[in-house]
Amino acid sequence: MWAKGRFGNMTEFVIKAKELGFTHVEASASVSPLALTELIKTSVPISSIHSPCPAVLSSKGIPVANLSLSSIEKSEREEAVDFAKKTIDLASKVGATAVIIHIGEMPINLGLEDKLRQLYKQHLAQTKEYSRVKEQLVYQRVSKVSPFLEAARESLTELSRYSQGKGIMLGLETRFYFHEIPNIDEMEELLKETKGRRVGYWHDVGHAEVQQRLGFASHEEWLSRFENRMIGVHLHDVLGISDHRPPGKGDVNWDMVAKHLPRAPRQIKSGEEWAILDRVIRVCEIAEWNGERQIQGVVTFLQGKGIL
Repeated sequence: MWAKGRFGNMTEFVIKAKELGFTHVEASASVSPLALTELIKTSVPISSIHSPCPAVLSSKGIPVANLSLSSIEKSEREEAVDFAKKTIDLASKVGATAVIIHIGEMPINLGLEDKLRQLYKQHLAQTKEYSRVKEQLVYQRVSKVSPFLEAARESLTELSRYSQGKGIMLGLETRFYFHEIPNIDEMEELLKETKGRRVGYWHDVGHAEVQQRLGFASHEEWLSRFENRMIGVHLHDVLGISDHRPPGKGDVNWDMVAKHLPRAPRQIKSGEEWAILDRVIRVCEIAEWNGERQIQGVVTFLQGKGIL
């Protein structure tokens, strides 16, 4: 994320990333085909790729990242699956270990979530109005999620079979918005259903923290429930409900996060085979609006917390 709009080419980005202490990079869903080609030519190790990558347009003329793997429109879901498969192919080609997947979302009144966040920012999270808006959100999601969760399940089944043949792990990521799939219970369902395949949990520190602050699942519950299936983590800090800040520049409880990150090499069963995961993949997912000065010292901070 941090490279977006900041450098003339990916060589400049890689040089700066190494100066700041980073050893690997993640190719994000916002990387253009040209930038991706440049990144590969630098020979920097690519630890993971965020699907769909690179950023191109779909057959409908919209960014492929806007296609949903949980769409109940068959043509959209199939095209989303196709682009995810291309990302898995890319990961195999460049030697990445994992592909991060956003498995979908569902339609609810987005104005309600906007209202909830506005109330939080106005320090009104303990009011009756906040509780009322939250209850409406929960009711809408529960009443509408079923067909979209089923579509997401179909997509994941197809992608897990495909990734199996490519030797790539799929990471289901903690989501940021309430209308996105999966929530914490749906994550547990999907991971149980894909046990024995190359599918694991990808923890997003900022997303889980914001969910907690808005009054949904606790951050530590995300970690404790899925640490045995965790294959990767996006590291970024939070102030209020604004995330994607450099670790150490917000108020996330990093000691709690460190406590739940598996350290020793693990074997993850994949069909009849065992995949050796040396350690959970760690990626600093820092937004492009953060200046270089804010990123200085991030690696040292995370090392001090025992996270790197």
